[in-house]
Amino acid sequence: MPLDEKSFVPLYYQLTEELRENIENGEWPPNSLIPSETELCEKYKVSRGTVRQALSQLVQEGLLYRKQGKGTFVAEPKITQQLNRFYSFAQDMREKGLRPSSLLLQKEKILPDSYIKNILGLKEEEMVYKIMRLRLADEEPLILETSYLVEELFPDLDKEDVEKVPLYDIILKKYRIKITRAKETFEPILIDEFEAKKLKIPVGSPALLVKRVTYTAGIPFEFRKSVVRGDKCSYSVELI
Repeated sequence: MPLDEKSFVPLYYQLTEELRENIENGEWPPNSLIPSETELCEKYKVSRGTVRQALSQLVQEGLLYRKQGKGTFVAEPKITQQLNRFYSFAQDMREKGLRPSSLLLQKEKILPDSYIKNILGLKEEEMVYKIMRLRLADEEPLILETSYLVEELFPDLDKEDVEKVPLYDIILKKYRIKITRAKETFEPILIDEFEAKKLKIPVGSPALLVKRVTYTAGIPFEFRKSVVRGDKCSYSVELI
Protein backbone atom coordinates (compact mmCIF):
# COMPACT_ATOMS: atom_id res chain seq x y z
CA MET A 1 0.00 0.00 0.00
CA PRO A 2 1.50 3.41 -0.97
CA LEU A 3 2.20 5.88 1.80
CA ASP A 4 -0.08 8.90 2.06
CA GLU A 5 1.80 12.18 2.32
CA LYS A 6 -1.44 14.05 3.08
CA SER A 7 -2.37 11.86 6.01
CA PHE A 8 -2.20 13.19 9.57
CA VAL A 9 -0.25 10.01 10.38
CA PRO A 10 3.52 10.71 10.00
CA LEU A 11 5.26 8.99 7.10
CA TYR A 12 7.72 7.19 9.37
CA TYR A 13 4.81 5.69 11.31
CA GLN A 14 3.06 4.57 8.12
CA LEU A 15 6.30 2.99 6.93
CA THR A 16 6.85 1.30 10.29
CA GLU A 17 3.44 -0.37 10.00
CA GLU A 18 4.13 -1.44 6.41
CA LEU A 19 7.42 -3.04 7.35
CA ARG A 20 5.89 -4.63 10.45
CA GLU A 21 3.27 -6.29 8.22
CA ASN A 22 6.03 -7.71 6.01
CA ILE A 23 7.48 -9.38 9.11
CA GLU A 24 4.22 -10.60 10.61
CA ASN A 25 2.83 -12.09 7.39
CA GLY A 26 6.06 -13.98 6.72
CA GLU A 27 7.09 -12.04 3.63
CA TRP A 28 10.34 -11.38 5.49
CA PRO A 29 11.12 -14.62 7.38
CA PRO A 30 13.24 -14.76 10.56
CA ASN A 31 16.98 -14.07 10.08
CA SER A 32 16.45 -12.88 6.49
CA LEU A 33 18.21 -9.74 5.24
CA ILE A 34 15.69 -6.99 4.52
CA PRO A 35 16.08 -4.51 1.60
CA SER A 36 18.69 -1.79 2.03
CA GLU A 37 17.80 1.75 3.09
CA THR A 38 18.29 2.89 -0.51
CA GLU A 39 15.91 0.22 -1.82
CA LEU A 40 13.27 1.11 0.77
CA CYS A 41 13.61 4.80 -0.07
CA GLU A 42 12.99 4.05 -3.74
CA LYS A 43 10.13 1.64 -3.12
CA TYR A 44 8.16 3.85 -0.73
CA LYS A 45 9.22 7.24 -2.16
CA VAL A 46 10.43 8.58 1.18
CA SER A 47 13.63 10.13 2.51
CA ARG A 48 16.47 8.19 4.09
CA GLY A 49 15.66 9.86 7.41
CA THR A 50 12.12 8.46 7.31
CA VAL A 51 13.43 4.95 6.55
CA ARG A 52 15.99 5.12 9.34
CA GLN A 53 13.38 6.28 11.84
CA ALA A 54 11.06 3.38 10.91
CA LEU A 55 13.86 0.81 11.07
CA SER A 56 15.10 2.16 14.41
CA GLN A 57 11.60 1.76 15.84
CA LEU A 58 11.41 -1.88 14.73
CA VAL A 59 14.90 -2.59 16.04
CA GLN A 60 13.91 -1.12 19.41
CA GLU A 61 10.81 -3.34 19.46
CA GLY A 62 12.96 -6.39 18.81
CA LEU A 63 11.47 -7.18 15.39
CA LEU A 64 14.69 -6.35 13.53
CA TYR A 65 18.37 -6.47 14.40
CA ARG A 66 21.47 -5.01 12.78
CA LYS A 67 24.82 -6.58 11.90
CA GLN A 68 27.68 -4.17 11.46
CA GLY A 69 28.67 -4.02 7.82
CA LYS A 70 26.06 -6.57 6.73
CA GLY A 71 22.68 -4.88 7.03
CA THR A 72 19.40 -5.27 8.91
CA PHE A 73 17.82 -8.65 9.56
CA VAL A 74 14.49 -10.01 10.80
CA ALA A 75 14.63 -11.21 14.41
CA GLU A 76 13.34 -14.55 15.66
CA PRO A 77 9.76 -14.40 17.03
CA LYS A 78 9.52 -13.32 20.65
CA ILE A 79 9.03 -15.88 23.41
CA THR A 80 5.43 -15.49 24.54
CA GLN A 81 4.30 -16.47 28.02
CA GLN A 82 0.63 -17.08 28.72
CA LEU A 83 -0.92 -15.30 31.70
CA ASN A 84 -4.00 -17.53 31.87
CA ARG A 85 -2.26 -19.91 34.25
CA PHE A 86 0.42 -19.93 36.90
CA TYR A 87 3.72 -20.46 35.14
CA SER A 88 7.39 -21.03 35.86
CA PHE A 89 10.20 -19.94 33.59
CA ALA A 90 11.83 -23.37 33.39
CA GLN A 91 8.58 -25.15 32.56
CA ASP A 92 7.58 -22.61 29.92
CA MET A 93 10.95 -22.74 28.18
CA ARG A 94 10.91 -26.55 28.04
CA GLU A 95 7.41 -26.49 26.57
CA LYS A 96 8.73 -24.21 23.81
CA GLY A 97 11.62 -26.56 23.04
CA LEU A 98 14.23 -24.28 24.62
CA ARG A 99 16.83 -25.22 27.21
CA PRO A 100 16.37 -23.18 30.39
CA SER A 101 19.24 -22.41 32.73
CA SER A 102 20.03 -20.05 35.58
CA LEU A 103 23.10 -18.16 36.70
CA LEU A 104 23.11 -17.38 40.41
CA LEU A 105 24.21 -13.80 41.09
CA GLN A 106 23.29 -13.42 44.77
CA LYS A 107 21.95 -15.59 47.58
CA GLU A 108 21.89 -14.30 51.13
CA LYS A 109 19.73 -13.73 54.18
CA ILE A 110 18.92 -10.07 54.72
CA LEU A 111 16.77 -7.75 56.76
CA PRO A 112 14.33 -6.39 54.14
CA ASP A 113 13.42 -2.77 53.66
CA SER A 114 10.02 -1.41 54.70
CA TYR A 115 8.60 -1.86 51.19
CA ILE A 116 9.22 -5.61 51.12
CA LYS A 117 8.23 -6.01 54.77
CA ASN A 118 4.88 -4.43 54.01
CA ILE A 119 4.26 -6.65 50.97
CA LEU A 120 5.14 -9.86 52.84
CA GLY A 121 3.47 -8.79 56.10
CA LEU A 122 6.66 -9.19 58.14
CA LYS A 123 7.48 -7.96 61.60
CA GLU A 124 10.36 -5.56 62.18
CA GLU A 125 12.97 -8.23 63.00
CA GLU A 126 11.93 -10.90 60.48
CA MET A 127 14.42 -11.84 57.74
CA VAL A 128 14.11 -12.90 54.12
CA TYR A 129 16.24 -14.81 51.65
CA LYS A 130 17.26 -12.70 48.70
CA ILE A 131 17.99 -14.72 45.57
CA MET A 132 19.06 -12.95 42.37
CA ARG A 133 19.36 -15.04 39.22
CA LEU A 134 19.87 -14.48 35.53
CA ARG A 135 17.43 -16.66 33.58
CA LEU A 136 18.59 -17.92 30.20
CA ALA A 137 17.08 -19.86 27.31
CA ASP A 138 19.52 -21.66 25.01
CA GLU A 139 22.31 -19.69 26.75
CA GLU A 140 20.75 -16.31 25.92
CA PRO A 141 19.93 -14.07 28.93
CA LEU A 142 16.26 -13.10 29.01
CA ILE A 143 15.30 -12.18 32.58
CA LEU A 144 17.05 -10.68 35.60
CA GLU A 145 15.05 -12.05 38.51
CA THR A 146 15.21 -11.21 42.22
CA SER A 147 13.14 -13.19 44.74
CA TYR A 148 12.55 -12.40 48.40
CA LEU A 149 11.27 -15.35 50.45
CA VAL A 150 10.16 -15.39 54.08
CA GLU A 151 12.97 -17.01 56.08
CA GLU A 152 10.68 -18.60 58.67
CA LEU A 153 8.92 -20.69 56.01
CA PHE A 154 12.13 -21.84 54.31
CA PRO A 155 14.76 -22.85 56.89
CA ASP A 156 18.20 -23.50 55.34
CA LEU A 157 17.09 -22.32 51.90
CA ASP A 158 20.52 -20.77 51.52
CA LYS A 159 21.95 -24.31 51.35
CA GLU A 160 19.84 -25.28 48.33
CA ASP A 161 21.31 -25.30 44.83
CA VAL A 162 18.92 -22.81 43.22
CA GLU A 163 21.22 -22.48 40.23
CA LYS A 164 20.57 -26.06 39.07
CA VAL A 165 17.18 -26.84 40.65
CA PRO A 166 14.16 -24.62 39.82
CA LEU A 167 13.23 -22.56 42.87
CA TYR A 168 9.57 -23.55 42.71
CA ASP A 169 10.54 -27.23 42.59
CA ILE A 170 12.33 -26.69 45.91
CA ILE A 171 9.37 -24.78 47.33
CA LEU A 172 6.82 -27.41 46.30
CA LYS A 173 8.78 -30.61 46.89
CA LYS A 174 11.07 -29.93 49.84
CA TYR A 175 9.11 -27.38 51.81
CA ARG A 176 5.68 -28.69 50.85
CA ILE A 177 4.37 -25.19 50.23
CA LYS A 178 1.18 -25.20 48.20
CA ILE A 179 0.85 -22.21 45.90
CA THR A 180 -2.74 -21.02 46.03
CA ARG A 181 -2.51 -17.80 44.03
CA ALA A 182 -0.17 -15.15 42.68
CA LYS A 183 -0.66 -11.49 41.85
CA GLU A 184 1.42 -9.83 39.14
CA THR A 185 1.81 -6.26 37.94
CA PHE A 186 3.55 -5.13 34.73
CA GLU A 187 5.35 -1.86 34.16
CA PRO A 188 7.33 -0.69 31.10
CA ILE A 189 10.82 0.49 31.97
CA LEU A 190 14.17 1.40 30.40
CA ILE A 191 16.95 -0.72 31.83
CA ASP A 192 19.88 0.72 33.76
CA GLU A 193 23.60 0.03 33.46
CA PHE A 194 23.67 -2.98 35.79
CA GLU A 195 20.69 -4.64 34.11
CA ALA A 196 22.10 -3.92 30.67
CA LYS A 197 25.41 -5.58 31.55
CA LYS A 198 23.73 -8.74 32.82
CA LEU A 199 21.18 -8.98 29.99
CA LYS A 200 23.79 -8.04 27.35
CA ILE A 201 21.76 -5.29 25.72
CA PRO A 202 22.29 -1.50 25.55
CA VAL A 203 21.49 0.80 28.45
CA GLY A 204 18.04 2.34 27.99
CA SER A 205 16.62 -0.66 26.12
CA PRO A 206 12.88 -1.22 26.68
CA ALA A 207 11.94 -3.90 29.17
CA LEU A 208 9.09 -5.05 31.39
CA LEU A 209 9.30 -4.91 35.15
CA VAL A 210 7.14 -7.76 36.44
CA LYS A 211 6.35 -7.81 40.15
CA ARG A 212 4.84 -10.97 41.63
CA VAL A 213 3.50 -11.70 45.11
CA THR A 214 2.93 -15.43 45.66
CA TYR A 215 0.59 -16.81 48.32
CA THR A 216 -0.10 -20.00 50.21
CA ALA A 217 -3.46 -20.22 51.99
CA GLY A 218 -3.80 -16.44 51.79
CA ILE A 219 -0.33 -15.78 53.24
CA PRO A 220 2.31 -14.08 51.06
CA PHE A 221 5.59 -16.01 51.06
CA GLU A 222 7.44 -14.58 48.06
CA PHE A 223 7.94 -11.20 46.45
CA ARG A 224 9.66 -11.33 43.08
CA LYS A 225 10.91 -8.63 40.71
CA SER A 226 11.77 -9.63 37.15
CA VAL A 227 13.33 -7.38 34.53
CA VAL A 228 12.26 -8.97 31.24
CA ARG A 229 13.86 -8.12 27.90
CA GLY A 230 11.32 -6.34 25.73
CA ASP A 231 13.07 -7.34 22.51
CA LYS A 232 12.84 -11.08 23.25
CA CYS A 233 9.76 -11.70 25.40
CA SER A 234 6.08 -10.90 25.39
CA TYR A 235 3.04 -11.85 27.45
CA SER A 236 -0.46 -12.74 26.34
CA VAL A 237 -3.78 -13.35 28.03
CA GLU A 238 -7.01 -14.77 26.64
CA LEU A 239 -10.22 -13.13 27.86
CA ILE A 240 -13.33 -15.28 27.77
